[in-house]
Amino acid sequence: MTFLTRFHIDPRSRAGAGVLENPRRMHKVVAEATAKPNPQDNEASGRTLWRLDRDSPADPLLWIVSPLRPELDGFAADGGREVSGVVYESKLYDRLLARLDTGQVYAFRLAANAVHSGRRTPDSPETQRFAHVTASQQLSWLESRCEAHGFLLRKSSTGEPDAAVVGRRRFVFGHRDGRVTLTVSDFMGHLEVCDAALLQRTLTRGMGHGRAYGCGLLTLAAPKRR
Repeated sequence: MTFLTRFHIDPRSRAGAGVLENPRRMHKVVAEATAKPNPQDNEASGRTLWRLDRDSPADPLLWIVSPLRPELDGFAADGGREVSGVVYESKLYDRLLARLDTGQVYAFRLAANAVHSGRRTPDSPETQRFAHVTASQQLSWLESRCEAHGFLLRKSSTGEPDAAVVGRRRFVFGHRDGRVTLTVSDFMGHLEVCDAALLQRTLTRGMGHGRAYGCGLLTLAAPKRR
């Protein structure tokens, strides 16, 4: 089974503000909420993905896709916000996954770590990852990878991909191996399913790097009218 969870974060609370500022803290909350006693069992049954949507500063949304129903009551008490009587809710995701078929069109949203490999200097011995800087570079990154993940970007009336970078954020936080710099790009647009099995895997396993820290979660919705 796979679950899709939506959680309303209270940005005015200490716990809520803390996870919004530091992806490592959010990762810890999600990992604890979806953990099995044996971590190997958890990994074998599917990957846990999460994403923060900040369309409304007063009501940031945490989305989680996981093989276990998250237990978020503790975080809800410290960092949640009740909206229409609910702080968070989880629904089975399997029905949507089973309905996917070639040719279907969906609106999509994705937070991704759009990077490329290169050398800091021509004589550097090893390659490393560098974040794409411009919106054009980031859209090209998405377009070059989408078919391998089971979808194509729809074309707009001008013939350009019907997708846009709607937000960009950069985080620097501590890690046991040093400091981590993470650049997150938020994409929205319309896609067409070209391989349902591949897209199912993408929706439950993610795409790109930085998946432990809120990148890689692609979600679908009914297409918007043109």
